[in-house]
Amino acid sequence: MALDVDGLAILNAIATRPEAFPDIGAEIAKAGRALVIKQLKARSMSVTGLRLIRGSLGPESFSLVVDGLSDAEAKNLVSRLDKNHPDLKTAAADWPRRHLVSLAAGTNPVARPAAPGAEPKPNATKTLRSTRALGSAAFAANWDGKDYDPKPKKAKKGG
Repeated sequence: MALDVDGLAILNAIATRPEAFPDIGAEIAKAGRALVIKQLKARSMSVTGLRLIRGSLGPESFSLVVDGLSDAEAKNLVSRLDKNHPDLKTAAADWPRRHLVSLAAGTNPVARPAAPGAEPKPNATKTLRSTRALGSAAFAANWDGKDYDPKPKKAKKGG
């Protein structure tokens, strides 16, 4: 049984000492781009994963990789990550690439529209679980018209 090499260690060595690999510079860029695109196409890719990739590569490199996607690849990826966006079906060919970059930069995907006549469901992430001051028992109490505070003591004169 043959042992397998550690691909990350090899890529790390190439990245830290590029002068040792002068003849494969173009192949390094091609392989790196291919690996990122393969990760973007993975079925497990989510908006969070997209943002992690952008954070790892940096905004400029990420934009260059996304710019190199074909129209079909970009549209397929956007249709998985933001399938409810109203511009998805009618947008120009360059829109999916720009939308991928904006999703990675922090734009939230469009939520699924509610059915006509249906009441919107409350968002569980927006409900507060903590007790707030205005919701506490002290603020909910009714005043009965009596003052229960102790009378202030008079200061002694002289001294």
